[in-house]
Amino acid sequence: MSVIVRQYFPSNPALSEAAMLDGFKQGSAILTSLRTVAFALTLGRDKLLYLSTSATELYGEPVKLLLEHPNFWLEAIHPDDKAAVWMGLDKLREQGHEQIEFTYRLVSSDGDMHWVRQQCRLALNDAGVPLRIDCLVTPSLPPAPAPARNEVGNAVFVAAADALLVRDAATLDILEANSATLALLACGRAELLRQRLADFSARTEGFDAKAEAIYLDAARRSQVQRYDWLVSPREGGPRWVEAVTSPIRHAGRDCLLTALRDVDVQRRAQQQQGLNEELIERSSDAIAWADTAGQLQRINPAGLALLGIQAEGVSDLFLTDLLPAWAQPHFLQTCLPLATREGRWHGEMALLSRDGRNLPVMLTLLAHKQGGALRGYSLIGQDIAPAKLREQRYKQEKENLEEDKLFQAKLLENISAGLVQPLAQLAQLAKLLEKHPEEVTRALPHLKRTVEQARRLVDASAEFILAGAQRDLPPRD
Repeated sequence: MSVIVRQYFPSNPALSEAAMLDGFKQGSAILTSLRTVAFALTLGRDKLLYLSTSATELYGEPVKLLLEHPNFWLEAIHPDDKAAVWMGLDKLREQGHEQIEFTYRLVSSDGDMHWVRQQCRLALNDAGVPLRIDCLVTPSLPPAPAPARNEVGNAVFVAAADALLVRDAATLDILEANSATLALLACGRAELLRQRLADFSARTEGFDAKAEAIYLDAARRSQVQRYDWLVSPREGGPRWVEAVTSPIRHAGRDCLLTALRDVDVQRRAQQQQGLNEELIERSSDAIAWADTAGQLQRINPAGLALLGIQAEGVSDLFLTDLLPAWAQPHFLQTCLPLATREGRWHGEMALLSRDGRNLPVMLTLLAHKQGGALRGYSLIGQDIAPAKLREQRYKQEKENLEEDKLFQAKLLENISAGLVQPLAQLAQLAKLLEKHPEEVTRALPHLKRTVEQARRLVDASAEFILAGAQRDLPPRD
């Protein structure tokens, strides 16, 4: 009790325990005379820490009995008002509000109903940590009658296909929302009214949920704001919406009306279109667009560089202007009709550079149609000059290799033929010496001449082969 009492007398800690208790009794008497009830709850709202004796006057039951039912105050609230009070306490505890108040109808034990105002605040310790919830319930006058409702406007609000929601301009609490909003965010009305729109914002890389603040500040200054927003429904993935926020007056206070139109399909199509355009712009292939008459509309940077065309002169050209004269009849009589009929033609072709060079390309001609009607053509030319050069070099190298193989065969044939006679002579001398060993002296000069002839033939062949190999070596840098 002393701890609770000290919370009510923070400015005079020198008061004695008895003096504080006496002061509390006087305050309780004042509360009783005013029919004002004070009570304290745990943060979990499952236990009463204190209840003033004035509760008997307002609720019609003894304090002892009320203390046994921590939720007596909630049970006494009119059924139509309970949800608002309970959600208000949720905001007090979960969203960091230090104080909140609401007006509702209280039904006492004898069935009498009267309006009261309940104020609740978080009691904090010196470190700022919440300790409990202090509440004060005071009889009140009924709230001012709501202004006459615009029935046509309300019908439009409820039946609108776009999501519409009303938020308090200061706190951004959601006050009203139509069924389209509930469908978009995939949640119930009770859950939505306990949240803020920021609670349904996606938390993805590249998107800042706090960015809406600048638009809301402008809307509070009576400037209608239009912006894209990435919402995260309770079910399904994030979706892009177009938000339009404008200031309104609702229930006697400044509010913001936000309309959310689902543009996720269009936005993602735009992103894909942007990606496709980036790929085309950065492609190394020449890409050109033409209308149904074949007049060029645009050529990508790679195409401009390949053909030597200036961007400002593209619209003065036709598809056939990109082709050499010899290729135009084939293009007009074969390629274009096939592409128009089947949607695509693909094959080798040549493009004409502005300096007169014929550029070999692998050409793809596409005919674009919508609903069966021709919308235009696109031309994609892949430069195959390097591939053609490699192919030519490969053919030349292959021919050279065949010639080298033939030459080597001829060379081996000639070497073999040149060695036949010396080897035959050596064989005859060997047989002669076997029969007549005494003829060694006379046969020795013939033997030396034959060996020298064979050696000269081998040396000449080796020099010839070496000279051919050095010829085929790549030049040194």
